[in-house]
Amino acid sequence: MLICLLNGSYLVRRFIPSLLTRNTRSLRKGHSRLILVKIGDWIESNDNEGVIEDISFRVSRVRTFDNGLITVPNSELANTALENPVAKDKRRLQFLFGVGYEEDLDHARNVITEEANAHSEILADPGVSVRLTELADSYVGLNTRFWIADPSRADVSCIRSEYVQAVKQRCDAENIEMPYSYQQLAGEISVENVENADDAESAA
Repeated sequence: MLICLLNGSYLVRRFIPSLLTRNTRSLRKGHSRLILVKIGDWIESNDNEGVIEDISFRVSRVRTFDNGLITVPNSELANTALENPVAKDKRRLQFLFGVGYEEDLDHARNVITEEANAHSEILADPGVSVRLTELADSYVGLNTRFWIADPSRADVSCIRSEYVQAVKQRCDAENIEMPYSYQQLAGEISVENVENADDAESAA
């Protein structure tokens, strides 16, 4: 089924399982941008990411990677920037590694880079990029970007998991602290009524 959305209206044709959308904001500026997606495509939109499982007249259903099923109005897809991460021959991934404030950042960068270079599915060109992007309460964030070839849903999940695990094991072996985020609460709690309650209970 082909659904073409132009300024909120629907043109439906049968037997072609795809969705064709046009960005109406671009039309107002004199430019058009056509997006063709179909069942089985992996898309990212706003905070949602998953594979298109079904396309009907008014809504599309997207299966997320944690096995959730999201129903999205086709009008929303038509007016939202969509990205198909696997539409090209390679895809960039990223992961934020957090290391302790007392750690040698150059050493941590080298470990992260070396583990990327050691993974057979991570491309050497373009190379891995490791940049300090966050100063959190309990860690320094090193945002790591790397590329893989011939991406698919299974490949991306597996490669990212293997790479992150390798970095974690290497940091453990070289005593590079990777602290978790925590919050410290401060203040006072009155316990005056607790003592009175204990006395009343004893008297009873």
